[in-house]
Amino acid sequence: MLNKVPVFVAVLVLGCFISTLRAAPSEIYLLRHAEKLTSKDRDPQLSPCGVAQAQAMAKLIPGSLSTIYHSGYQRTRQTAQQIGLTQPSAKIDLYNAADLAHLVTRIQQQDAAVLVVGHSNTTPELVYLLSKLAAPVMTEQDYGVVYQLKQSEQGYSLFSFSIKQPSICLSSKT
Repeated sequence: MLNKVPVFVAVLVLGCFISTLRAAPSEIYLLRHAEKLTSKDRDPQLSPCGVAQAQAMAKLIPGSLSTIYHSGYQRTRQTAQQIGLTQPSAKIDLYNAADLAHLVTRIQQQDAAVLVVGHSNTTPELVYLLSKLAAPVMTEQDYGVVYQLKQSEQGYSLFSFSIKQPSICLSSKT
């Protein structure tokens, strides 16, 4: 009987370790919200161009998402909602942009693909926190890039995909 106890404990510990490895999603998508209205308002909505950008970014995300996370700002929520229209089984969920460590924990507990709609300052930080890879440089004018963290045995690899800017965006700049 005593010989079986260490074997049982070893199997239990190994099982917990393996389930922890599988818990992190194999794909994590991150993007900055789409273009916002020019406004003095601290929480502007998406511009018509931004709505079109969000719809275009949705087409760059293959497969199905379990959760689409967004911060408490209108522009991230509206971007998430536009993408959610193409992801009917995805839950749209709020996160606190001031507590990215908590969001990372939530993401790592998932076992299906997720999307995080963030900001020019939070998206690069999340890429680093989730993968320990060099974060992309983003400016206030960067819209329409989807980042994908894809898991392998060596950890995550980072890929990026850019939309072709919708015609409404090009005509609004002239």
